[in-house]
Amino acid sequence: MPDNVRKYLLYALGEIMLVMIGILIALQVNNWNESRKEHQRELQYLDRLADNIHTDLEVFEYNVQFYKQVQEAGILALSYAEGKDVTGYSNWDILISFFNASQIWPMTIESSTYEELKSSGELSLINNVLLRDRMAFYYEGAKQRYDQTIGINPPYRKLSRMLIPFEVQNYMWDNCHKTVGDIQELVKCEPGISETASKEILNKLKNNSELIGELAFWLSSIRGGWHPLLENVKLCNTILEEIDKYKAGVNK
Repeated sequence: MPDNVRKYLLYALGEIMLVMIGILIALQVNNWNESRKEHQRELQYLDRLADNIHTDLEVFEYNVQFYKQVQEAGILALSYAEGKDVTGYSNWDILISFFNASQIWPMTIESSTYEELKSSGELSLINNVLLRDRMAFYYEGAKQRYDQTIGINPPYRKLSRMLIPFEVQNYMWDNCHKTVGDIQELVKCEPGISETASKEILNKLKNNSELIGELAFWLSSIRGGWHPLLENVKLCNTILEEIDKYKAGVNK
C-alpha cells in the first residue's frame, strides 16, 4: 500500500475515533445532566412529600386527643346508663357527655404529591426502595384502616341527636365545641339548661336500649381504632426520618 494511502487511512481512522470519542463524551455529559435533573426532581418531590406528611401528622395528633375526649365522654354516659357511680358529675355534665360521645372527625390524608407521582408513573424517581414501600403502605391503607374503625359514622350519632332537643344541641355547638380550621376541640362549658331539665332528657337517653347498645358499639369501635390511628402516627414519623436520612446520605 502506498505511503500516501496509508497516511490517509490513518488520518481518516483518527478522525473517526475523535468523532466517536466526542459522541461518547457528549452522551456521558447528557446522561450526567439528566441524572442530575432527576435527582433534583427527586429531592423536590421528597420535600413536598415531607410537607404533606407533616400536615397529616399534625392532624393525626389532634385526632388522637379529640377521640380521647369522645371516648371519655362515652364512658361517662354509658356508666350513668348502666347505673354505675358517677358521683361528682352534674346532670348537665352527663348530658353533654352523651352529646360529645356522638362527635366524629372525618379525616382526609394529604396525598396530592404521592398521587401525582403515581399518576405520572414517576414513583421510580424515589430511589430508596424502603421509602417507596413505606409510602405505598401508608397512602394505600391509612385512610382505609381509619374509615373501618374509628372513622365510621356511628348510628349512635343519629339516635342521640334525635333524643336531645335541638335548642339544647345548638347551645352545645355554640359553647361546648370549637372548630379552628380543620381542628375540632371539645371544651368545658357552663350549663345551658337547669339540672331538672337535664335530668328529664337523661331519663329518655338512658331508657333507650337501642341508643345504649349503639353507644357501647361505638366505644368498642373507638377502642379498636386506637391501634391503626397510633400506627399511622408512628408511620408518619418513620417516613419523615427516612426522608431526612436519605437526603443526608445523597447530599454527602
